[in-house]
Amino acid sequence: GDPADRSKYQIVVLREDEGRGGSKLMQKIFTKGRHVFFSKPINHFPLNHNATKTLLMAGGIGITPMIAMAHELHARKAAFELHYSGRNRETMGLLEDISGFPWSNHVTLHVSSEGTRADINSIMSGYQTGWNVYACGAETYMLAVMDAAERAGFPEDARHLEYFSVPETPDYENSAFKIKLLKSKIELTVPADKNAAEVLIENGIAVNLKCSDGLCGVCQCELVSGEVEHRDFVLSKAQQKNTIIVCQSRAAKPEGLLKLNL
Repeated sequence: GDPADRSKYQIVVLREDEGRGGSKLMQKIFTKGRHVFFSKPINHFPLNHNATKTLLMAGGIGITPMIAMAHELHARKAAFELHYSGRNRETMGLLEDISGFPWSNHVTLHVSSEGTRADINSIMSGYQTGWNVYACGAETYMLAVMDAAERAGFPEDARHLEYFSVPETPDYENSAFKIKLLKSKIELTVPADKNAAEVLIENGIAVNLKCSDGLCGVCQCELVSGEVEHRDFVLSKAQQKNTIIVCQSRAAKPEGLLKLNL
């Protein structure tokens, strides 16, 4: 929805019948009149308001965050384009809504069944200093956008993506490691079959935990020292220098020591 409209949230959830059940449950129980409790929103996909131009690249249900971004960019009178890709119009959500928005002239639809598949290399090719690109959609789509943006000259800090499902990951090998909490002066061992978040919670250390997949970022902690094998999907290279997602990431070496500001 429009970030300027504080009277409501607009949420779009794609029903995944082969998923883990969350989307089916939401579509079953979220009926008119139901009371819903929610926490303060957390944004790991923020706009860079210093961008000279913003490219919003949406694949399928990945259009969801782009709606709010486009509203805000339009309100700021900022230069932007929104490219929305899908297999066919029947499976592309929010088309009717988008057509009525005051910024609809910034939108280009790419519909595979109509032969208008996005030429991502062409879209990225006009790169100029200060441009930023945002991508949300299936992993293959986002990687194609990021690869094209890199080839076009977009620097790393101008390339942004947001996962909504866990992508394929390497076959990591877990080893035990240690974490030292500087505030409480406690040192704990994280065994190979557990993650740091689990060990912290077991020892009475309050840690926010939500997805446990390294996607949402709510369990991030300040990293003071130590070499980390980052396994999350939310932190930038710059953030990884002093932040760790404790539900997934581990010490880079067996028996390594990570010092956390906890």
